[in-house]
Amino acid sequence: MTVSISGAIDFLQDKYALSPALQGLVISSIMIGGVIGAGFSGFLSDKYGRRRSTGRRAKSSTRPRLLRLLAN
Repeated sequence: MTVSISGAIDFLQDKYALSPALQGLVISSIMIGGVIGAGFSGFLSDKYGRRRSTGRRAKSSTRPRLLRLLAN
């Protein structure tokens, strides 16, 4: 996770001219989102099983990607 943050923070800094305080807010928001997402996916895996929950996540992320591809 930290590799993607360190790669993205330079891009975000250039694009939005973030102050050091806003950089900290962005990074901490990304980390908190990762923790919440991991906890939620663990809950889904416990409830539905690892394979079913992984398949649902794959389907839910594929549809928007295809729509974005078709929109361009």
